[in-house]
Amino acid sequence: MQSEIIFSENIVQTQAARSPEILQSIKSAQKFRKFIECSDWDVRLLDYEKYLNRFSWAVIIASVLYLLPICVTILL
Repeated sequence: MQSEIIFSENIVQTQAARSPEILQSIKSAQKFRKFIECSDWDVRLLDYEKYLNRFSWAVIIASVLYLLPICVTILL
């Protein structure tokens, strides 16, 4: 009987210790949702479109150069 009481106290203590982490993640998600809904991130993203396009092309070219020898080896 005594072990059951200790076991139930351990469960309550464990849940109480984890609740701030859960609440913090919920608050972070709400802040992110508010940022997406209320800020002008999409307009600011259009200002950096030229740089994002260049970065994307650089990643594509780098991946082609990296995988080209592998493809040539497979085909030969």
